[in-house]
Amino acid sequence: MSRPDAQKAYICSRYVGDIEHNVRVALALCRMAVESGLAPFAPHLLYTQFLDDSDTAQRETGLSLGLRFMEVCDVVWVYLGEGVSDGMRREIEHARHIGKPIVLLREVRPCVLM
Repeated sequence: MSRPDAQKAYICSRYVGDIEHNVRVALALCRMAVESGLAPFAPHLLYTQFLDDSDTAQRETGLSLGLRFMEVCDVVWVYLGEGVSDGMRREIEHARHIGKPIVLLREVRPCVLM
């Protein structure tokens, strides 16, 4: 489980499309990160609670805020299971630009999905 000095992991996965499924996947990825001793941050789980992802300006605000938090994260986990969305593409490009290590994940532990 995660420790107080745990490395911070930015969770990058799809939100658009099957939102209910994609939220479950993001939650499972966060759980996997905690079980791996990391402290996860999934901006698409947070900002969509109070910003409207269907509104272009609010979506851009959420993406920009997430990218700011990425800068203090130690690693970026990218889930490729359902493909890469436009928002994910921006996150991956930003991670590369600022030199963050990227871990590519192709599956989520089914037992973790709710």
